[in-house]
Amino acid sequence: MSDHTPTKLAPQVSSQIDTTSEINKPLDATQCSVNLDAYIKKSQASTTGLSQLFPDAASIVSNYLKLPTPLLLINSRYWQSAVEMLEEVIPSTVSAKYLLSYNRENLFGRVSIGNDKQLNFSEGQLAQSNKNILVLNISPLLVEPGLWFMLKSVLQRGYLQASDAVNAEKIKQVLPDLSTQIVHPKIILVASRLQLEELIQIDPEYAQVSSLFCELASQVPVNQTSIDAVVGYCNKITNEKNIGLLDYKALSTLLTFLVTQCQHQQQILFSPELIKDVLQYALLFSENKQINSADLVACFKEKELAQSLPRRYSEQSLIEGQINLQLSGQKVGQINGLSVVELLGYPCEFGEVFRISASDMIGDGEIIDVERKVELAGNIHAKSTLIVQGYINHFFSHINAFPYSCNLVFEQSYQESDGDSASLAILLAVCSCYAKLPVNQNVFITGSLDQHGNVLAIGGVNQKIESITRLFELGLVSEPVLIVMPAANKINLTLNASTIALIESGKILIHPIAHCHQAFPILLEKSFEDTIKIINDRIEKTVKEEMNELSGGFFSRVINSIFH
Repeated sequence: MSDHTPTKLAPQVSSQIDTTSEINKPLDATQCSVNLDAYIKKSQASTTGLSQLFPDAASIVSNYLKLPTPLLLINSRYWQSAVEMLEEVIPSTVSAKYLLSYNRENLFGRVSIGNDKQLNFSEGQLAQSNKNILVLNISPLLVEPGLWFMLKSVLQRGYLQASDAVNAEKIKQVLPDLSTQIVHPKIILVASRLQLEELIQIDPEYAQVSSLFCELASQVPVNQTSIDAVVGYCNKITNEKNIGLLDYKALSTLLTFLVTQCQHQQQILFSPELIKDVLQYALLFSENKQINSADLVACFKEKELAQSLPRRYSEQSLIEGQINLQLSGQKVGQINGLSVVELLGYPCEFGEVFRISASDMIGDGEIIDVERKVELAGNIHAKSTLIVQGYINHFFSHINAFPYSCNLVFEQSYQESDGDSASLAILLAVCSCYAKLPVNQNVFITGSLDQHGNVLAIGGVNQKIESITRLFELGLVSEPVLIVMPAANKINLTLNASTIALIESGKILIHPIAHCHQAFPILLEKSFEDTIKIINDRIEKTVKEEMNELSGGFFSRVINSIFH
C-alpha cells in the first residue's frame, strides 16, 4: 500500500481554461430563440423562385437537359421539393411527366390480342416520353427490382422490346421487333440517400448507366434569399387554395416553426408537404379563409397534444413520486442529467430528467458502469464511460495504483439506452463521490466529452431544456434552476415560448460551457483543481491510516512473540 502515497499535484494538472469566464453569464432569451422579423419584413411580396434555394442542383439540371446523358439522380428527402424545383428549371417548351407511383404497364405498356387475332400494343410512358423528361420516384423500383433492371436495359440499349410489356410472356405469337424504334427518354430518379444505398444492394453495377447526380438539402441556410423563396412558396399555396395571404405575424409563426424543426438557428426546413399540411390544418381554425398566427399556434398545439401520451405518462410518474428525483439541496455522488426519449412507431421525442448516482469503494480506479454490465447500454455509452475513466485517471498518473473504484448507476432505467450526452454528468458524479463534495441538485447537466475534457455538442438540446419547463408547469419546481450545456449547442437553441418566458423571468439560467472544468464551480462549488486536491488529500490520508495500521500490527506481533 505504500506505493499509493501521492506526490504533490503535477503542474500540468492545472487547467489552462478560464473556468469563471462564462459562469456568471447565463444566456439571455434572445440567444435561445430565433428572430426572423427583419427577413420577413423584406419578403412579404417576394416572387423568388424555389430554384434559388438549390442553385447548384438547378445548374446540374439545366446542363443535364443539354447533354445526351440518359439518367439524373436527385437526392432529395422530399419528393415535392424536387418536383417544385424541376418545374421551375425545366423550360415550358420541354414536356415533363412526374410519376410518384407507377408499375410495369405505366412504363413499358401492354400487349394483347384483339378479336381479330391481331396484336394490340399500348405504349407506356417510356415510349411516349421519347426525347422528353420522365421524372420518377424511386420507391416503386425498389419494391419491384425487376422494373429497375428493365429500365436500365432500355437506357443502355436505346430502344424498347415488346417482351418488356405486360402480358408479353403470355402471347404465343411472334412479338414485333422494336429495335429500329430508337427511344431517347431522359429519366430523372428522385431518391433519398438510404434509397440509393438500397439500389446499390439490389444492383451493385447500377452506375453502368451514364448518369449525373445532384442533391437537394431539406434544410437550407437562413438568409434573405431562402426566406424570400419560402415566403413565395407560402403565397403560392394560399393562392392555389383560394385563401388570404399570410400576414406578417402568421408568416413569422410558420417560419419559426420550420426553423424549430431543424433545431438550428441558422437553418430552415423546406418541406412543401409539411407546409401544405400545416396550412390545411390551420385553415380549420380560421374564419373567412384567413389564417392568422393564433390559428397556426392552435394547429401546432393540437398536433402536439395528440402525440403526447407517452410524455404525459412520464409526467404522471413524476407527480406521483414513482420516479425518484431530488430537485433541491445537495447530495454527494448524485446528479440530475437530461435525456431524450425516442419511441418506435410514429416519431415522438421528448426530454426527460434522470438521476445518476455514484458510490465509491476500495478498488483500482475503474468506473463500474452498471448499465453496461447488465447490457442496458449501447456501445457509444460504453465508450463515453471509458473516456471519463481515462480522463480522471490521467490526473492521478503520479499514483502507482489509484485506491478507489466507483459504482455508477442510471437510476430507474429499465430499457436500453445509448449515446454519450451523459459523459459530463458522469464525470461530475464520480468526482463528487471521490472527493465527498455534495452536488447542487437544482442544476441539470448534459454534454459529451473528449479525452481532453472539452465539452462536445449533443443532440436534442431543446427537448432536454423544455423538460425542465414541464417541471415548473407540474409544480415540482418553483425556485430558479441552472442548466449546464455545451457551448457548441448555442446555435441549436430554438426553445418554445413557455421556456423563453421562464428564461426572461430568471427561473431558468442556461450556462454554456466549452470545457468540463467550467462545470465544477457550478455543481460542486469548487474549482476542478481544488476538487483534484481534495481527492489527493483523501488518498494520502487513507494511505497513512493503512500504513499506521500495518506498522502497529507488526510491532504488536513482535512484542507478543518475545514475551510469549
